[in-house]
This record gives sequence, C-alpha cells and structure tokens, in this order.
Amino acid sequence: MNQLFGLLIFYLLSRYLDKRDFGELNWSIAALTLITTLFTLGTDILIVKRIASGNDVSQTGGLHMSHTLLTAVIFLFLLFGCRLAWPDFFRQHNLLIGVAIGLLLTFLSSPFKQVANGKEAFRNFGIMTITGNVAKGLLLLAAVLLRIFSIRTVIIIYIVASLAEWLTGAVLVIESTGRPLRPYWDGKKYKSLLLESFPQLGVLLFDSALARMDWILLGLIKGPAIMAEYSFAYKIFEISRLPMLVIAPLILPKFVRYLNVGGVLPKEKKDELGLLFKFEAALAVMIPIFFNMSWTPLMGWLTTGKYGAVDAPIYLLLSLCVPLHYFNNILWTIAFAQKQLKQTFYITIASSLLNLLLNLLLIPRLGSRGAALAYLMSTLVQFVLYKLFTDQRRLSVPIVPLFVCMFIAAGCIYGTKMITANPVTGVVLSTVSYLIFIFLFRLLHIRDLYRLKSILTN
Repeated sequence: MNQLFGLLIFYLLSRYLDKRDFGELNWSIAALTLITTLFTLGTDILIVKRIASGNDVSQTGGLHMSHTLLTAVIFLFLLFGCRLAWPDFFRQHNLLIGVAIGLLLTFLSSPFKQVANGKEAFRNFGIMTITGNVAKGLLLLAAVLLRIFSIRTVIIIYIVASLAEWLTGAVLVIESTGRPLRPYWDGKKYKSLLLESFPQLGVLLFDSALARMDWILLGLIKGPAIMAEYSFAYKIFEISRLPMLVIAPLILPKFVRYLNVGGVLPKEKKDELGLLFKFEAALAVMIPIFFNMSWTPLMGWLTTGKYGAVDAPIYLLLSLCVPLHYFNNILWTIAFAQKQLKQTFYITIASSLLNLLLNLLLIPRLGSRGAALAYLMSTLVQFVLYKLFTDQRRLSVPIVPLFVCMFIAAGCIYGTKMITANPVTGVVLSTVSYLIFIFLFRLLHIRDLYRLKSILTN
C-alpha cells in the first residue's frame, strides 16, 4: 500500500508541479528527513526491543514520547533561530518551514508505531504506517480533479496527512495497550536509554548521509531545477529495487537460522542459498532493462515532456547500482546473522565519507550526472568492502553470476537499440534475448525455478 500510494504521490507531483517547485520540495524533504532521523538518536529501535522484552509499555512508550517532544521543541527553536540568522537562505528555500511542520507531526507519531510494533499489534502498526501516504495520495488526486493543485496546496496536504497519521496512531495505541499513551519522564531511565542507543547514532548518521547526501548537495550547489531531474530519476531507481525489498525480509530469517549456530553448514543449505544468489543476480537487472529501453518516450509521455531524455543518463548510471544493492543486501544479511555488526558499521562509514567526497568533487563539474556517478562509485566500493570483510568461510557468495548478468543485460540493451528505435519492440526484444542468454549460459535452469519456489515457501 505504501509503495502504491508513494508511486501515485510521486507521479502527481512530478506531473503537475514545475521543475523548480518539484526540486525544491524534494530537497526540503531530503534535508529535513535527515535531521529528524538523526533526532531519533536510534531510540525507536530500542523502544521496540524493550517493549517486546516485557518492559512496562506506559513507561517505555511514554519515555519515547517525551524524547520526541523534547527533540521536536529543540528542532523548532533551531529552525526558527536559523531563519532569523539567515533570512536570505530561507527566502531561497521557502518550503522548509511548511515541510518541517509536516515531518515533525510524523516524527511525533513515532511512539505510537513503536508501541504497536513492540506489542506485535501488526494490524494497528500497518494502519498507522500507511495512513500518511494514503491521505496524501487521495488529497493530491482530489486537488488535481478540483484544479487547485499548487505547491502551497501540496504543503497544506502534507501537513494535514501528517496530522491524520498522528491522530490515527493516538487512537489505535489505545486498542493496543488499553489506555492512551502519555509522556513519562525519569532522568535516570532517559539517560540509560540514550547511552544504550548511542551506538545506533553512528549507523543512523552515516546510513542517512549515504542515502540523501547527493540530494542535499545537488540542491545547494546546482539549484532546484537540476535537483528535480535527479530526484525524478532517483525515484524510478528506487522503484527498480522493489523486488529486493520483497525478498530481503524473506531471506533474513533463513540466514539467521542457518548461520547463527555453530558447525559446518550442510551442503543442502549451501545449494539452496547458492540458487537464491543466482536467482537474485538474474532478477536484479530485469526492471533496469525495461526502464533503460523505454525511458525517454515513457517518461516524456507520463510527465508531458518535463522529464525523459534530460535524465536518461542519470537513470542509466543509477540503474547500475541496482544489482550491486541486491548483493550488498545479501552480504549485509550474512554479516548481521553472524553478528559482524562492527564491520558493517565501519563499511557504512567508509562508503558514506567516500560518497560525500565524490559529491563535493563531481557535482560542481558534472551536476546531476556527477551525483549519480558518485553514488555508483560509493556503492561499488561498499560492495567490494562487504565482499572482502564479510566472513564467508561457512557460506561463500559468488559474484561471477552477478557480473555475467550485468554484462548480458548491457549487451542486450545495446544490441536491441542498434536494431530498432521502437520502444515497445525494444523492451520485448531486449527482455526476451536476456532471458534466452541467461538459460543458454546455464546461469539458471527451468527446474531451478521450481526448486526456488519450494525453498521460499518452505
């Protein structure tokens, strides 16, 4: 539901906002999301853990509510203080205040979600999670139909949707706990919470920076129009990783069960996971093939010419990251299952710092293409580091199938473009030829598909 309505929101914004407003909105959301994420200090994860472990819900959830209220007040003081100190900056980025109000309301609804998650009230948790996106999608669609779509309307809708999310959480938490959630304060317990969550802050800091630093720097250096083109391509890049988001939670419990115990991993389990690796390698490039073949005419038609040819090179560079992300996820999962948390933290730091440095070097010279190239290079380095430092003595991750699939996909795209300029024919021909070569080179067999289904269902 979140992906569906997120896609609807993205389409309506990119279609009906001009490039400057679309870019400025995305930049404001990226910058403020980074800040509000850091203001959690990693406490949200610990709250779920503590409630699931049997701690008092009212005290634990109330302590987290006090934390969100305290940090929200601090954030507002800082925000309005910065507005007084640098008024020209806020006139240039005139959406910051409105976006901040919406994001803070979402931030304040976090305690309700963590309580529902810790109490395993997953129905309530699901409703809380999708409320904001559903409200935004429906209200934006109504604005289009009523012909009142503007950046001011969008900001109001974002605030209303965040308020609806907060109210939904406040009501549903009563169903989970039998009482309203109220702030609770105990100085010693709060200090203990912060000390325990402190190691998570480093992961949050560098993980968030890697995810959004290119957006923030690009908007500051090149302006909202260039930012709009990049963020449009980046959103399609995120959609291209959707199968990974489905597979990731399925494989995590398997890896934990297989690798969290000592001894040699049975050959049967190694074969199962080896087949899963090959399948992910083959699957990872399927969506990028479609978008790279159809990008210019499809995106031009969907957005009435605002996007398409101008950001095709950006998506091409970002799409090379998609298969790398699949294997980064596999290697991270293995490291997590084997409790190599320190290694994953160091790898995240190295990748994030490299990403920051490359963005500072490449964006002034190459603009949005420089940001995409920086992201590709830092993702590749992250992949190499995971491959080198993840303990694979019990389960080795073969990388040959990954690069063979990428090479075949690139060859099919290039060859098809040499044969035909028709996008529909190109998509069909490149996809069919890719599948033929996958089975021709024996990367997969028909019987493997039946085995894979049995592995995942069992």
